[in-house]
Amino acid sequence: MKMKSRMKTRFAVLLCLSASLFCLPSCGQGEAEGSSEALSIDESLASGDDLPLSFGAKFDDENAVFDDFTGGVDSELWTIGDGAWGSGNGGVVPGNVSYTDDGVLILRGNGLYYAKDEISGVGTLKDGRNTGAALISKFRTRPGRYQVRMKVLPRLGACTAFWTYANQATESGVNDNHEIDIELPGGKSSSVISFKNVLNTNYVTEQYNISEDVDVSSFKEDSPVSLSDGEFHTFGFDWFTDPACIVYYVDGVVTAVNREFIPDLETRIWLGNWFPNNAGFVGMSEFETDYMYVDWVMYRPFMDQPYTEHDASVTVSGASLSDYPSSPVSYPKVDKIANGDFEYLSSHPQDNYGWKYATVGEAEGENNYARGGTYGQNSSYGAEISGLGYLEQTVDSVYDGFIHELCFDAKGQGGYAEVAFLGSYEADEIQTVRIDLDSASWKSYQETLTAPEGTYSLRLRFFGNGNAIDVDNVSLTRKGN
Repeated sequence: MKMKSRMKTRFAVLLCLSASLFCLPSCGQGEAEGSSEALSIDESLASGDDLPLSFGAKFDDENAVFDDFTGGVDSELWTIGDGAWGSGNGGVVPGNVSYTDDGVLILRGNGLYYAKDEISGVGTLKDGRNTGAALISKFRTRPGRYQVRMKVLPRLGACTAFWTYANQATESGVNDNHEIDIELPGGKSSSVISFKNVLNTNYVTEQYNISEDVDVSSFKEDSPVSLSDGEFHTFGFDWFTDPACIVYYVDGVVTAVNREFIPDLETRIWLGNWFPNNAGFVGMSEFETDYMYVDWVMYRPFMDQPYTEHDASVTVSGASLSDYPSSPVSYPKVDKIANGDFEYLSSHPQDNYGWKYATVGEAEGENNYARGGTYGQNSSYGAEISGLGYLEQTVDSVYDGFIHELCFDAKGQGGYAEVAFLGSYEADEIQTVRIDLDSASWKSYQETLTAPEGTYSLRLRFFGNGNAIDVDNVSLTRKGN
């Protein structure tokens, strides 16, 4: 498929950027990239290495595709998914797809604490919880270079993914399942799920696959502490069939080199976030709403790489044209605290929407409690904490050096708020910050928090400390990117 005319100028720019990022020959050489070399993939190439030159491969740029989402989602190039796979989720829905006026695709994900009831699910969950967003290419693809520049959705339980997928029945009864996946967060091999890791997996059937769980944070001195650092990162893979090999990379650094179970079916690109409902895979989606941002997608097929022609089916329904986003939106403000205004209490039960209402040491007595109700400012919804009661919420994916601003309103004296920075296991308490509550009337509090080395998550608690306090309008926002 040829590039649309509106993309050609930006594609030329992208070739220059690609040349810089991956140490390719200079711009202007075009098909000269690798044109005099025999295709060769060094047997010693391994994760942590800089991505080499083009391995001697020639690019078929007449059939390349580049999209920077200027003007929105091009319905000639992309299907917006409106369906589900797996269980325990609400699928991917067009209502979670938008774009900005500077051409950034926004793919929203709503976790288990979503309570706004503005989105409906199409999977086993219908109330908008665990709903993601996905684009599927209308053009078919083959062996080549695949890249996406994106910011991942930075919460556990939501799988940020860039993948190809083709499935066909065979006479043996075991379907060909040809798939190449880049997925985040990683860490399943160590049971510490985090954005320090990326998963690189390729399949030829559901049973025959190879998966690498790679800690990217340890590659180099200047490697990001996590891939959820709020920066754009370029993820990609080079897919070869002769010799059979897939080279995965992030920001020009190799993450995996797989030489087994290499697909050969013509396929399609999938891009988005979804909710596997598998804590051992990407964690639990214990958040309200967050976002994945995509700057651009690029596909450059290789010449002289054999493949099997196949019209890969799109296995979810597609949105109608009327459901494609029609105008740009502003960048959303992201609050890491779920339901911090407590207004969810007007239509949802107290528990299971982010807040834990408890007592210290399971203390009993009518004066020891934490509960939600009309205890907020001006009789709005809020939380009331008395005696040995406390209120708690944990925010995952907070890493070394991340800076957040905590804000809340509180009324009452003698109680306090406590922020604990936690390590890879919740019992591993690295550092705590205490904020004393000292006003008999409503007062606004603000605290800037910097995560110390070794942090993986943050826990916020409000303690009555033998007194009575009310809490409302709690927010935690990331400063910087």
